Amino acid sequence: MDSLSRHEQLLRVFHLIDILFSARQPLSTAELKDLLRGRGVIEEMSDKNIRRDLEFLEKFGYAVKRSRKRSARGAACQAWSIEPGRGKVELVAPAISLPELLSLAVARDFLAPLAGTFYWRGISQLIAKVESVATPELLEYVEAHREGLVVHPKPAVAKYGARTLNAINRAIRNALELSIRYTSLADDKPKTYVIHPEALVLYDGSIYVAGYRAPAAAKRAPKGATAGEIRFFKLDRIADAKPSTRTFVRRNEPVEALLADSITIFRSADPPRRYRLRIDASRARWAREKPFHPRQQVREEADGAVILEIERAWDDEMIPQLLGLADCVEVLEPEDVRERILEIAQRIAAKYMCRHLRSFEEIYAARR
Repeated sequence: MDSLSRHEQLLRVFHLIDILFSARQPLSTAELKDLLRGRGVIEEMSDKNIRRDLEFLEKFGYAVKRSRKRSARGAACQAWSIEPGRGKVELVAPAISLPELLSLAVARDFLAPLAGTFYWRGISQLIAKVESVATPELLEYVEAHREGLVVHPKPAVAKYGARTLNAINRAIRNALELSIRYTSLADDKPKTYVIHPEALVLYDGSIYVAGYRAPAAAKRAPKGATAGEIRFFKLDRIADAKPSTRTFVRRNEPVEALLADSITIFRSADPPRRYRLRIDASRARWAREKPFHPRQQVREEADGAVILEIERAWDDEMIPQLLGLADCVEVLEPEDVRERILEIAQRIAAKYMCRHLRSFEEIYAARR
């Protein structure tokens, strides 16, 4: 049996567990097929395959009982049920839904950076629920056949210290001022910041603390920073975190709303402005699917290229992203950003041209 077939069978088996535990009376093979079809699990399958799935349940410790009943047409047929509290293990009716069962293993990978927080304790409790429903053999089977879905790059488990995470979580939950020792990319040594932490943000496999500078600390803020400007402190760079006894009032606008106009987790004191971009046909599908910007409007061109209309974006976030697309993107507006891109491109070209005596045309021709 190939990997796809194994995962299809595993999906059917989880549904069968859910169906049989919730049934008030034994179900015939035809009834099981109808219920699986109604859930969108199968389109068509043989009675023999249904019986194989039920034998699979028996193999992994479920007390499957065979009996006889009358079909809708009045004929005698075989029926199936699961009896809790009998068989190799003591079983109870499922305490969680089927989607939770199927997504648990992957969710555990996504939440790995949060090890040590109440979020991680929550998923651990959910795992305990699953273990009370499924037999150990079936859980081992699920774990052994997870290659059908891969989380990459896989976050490191317990990447952050539980003490620091718990302190930050306590400050967020209780709206307490938080003192952190933080080393920014521009600093060699950690500095002390007092912030009003609003939320933890999980982005690109790392955790950030979203917060505002405490008003009392605003006078010591770096040039250009204000107490009213939200900042994102990467947890990797926080050496220590200590909640104080001083409380603060949370902002009305949630952090999620503040990130709605951002490609990453960027914020700026400068107002966002409108962008129009032309993405070449070679990257057009990527720009639509990614998407390049969360609020982009897409208009297709006859040659396969696309025009992206972005009403609100920040220059300091957009320009590095645009440079990453190299010659596959053209900034149509703002005009001054076109000029900045040209200036940067000239500086890049100068770094390479100083080591080449050939012209652009000669280099290009040699590569063809």
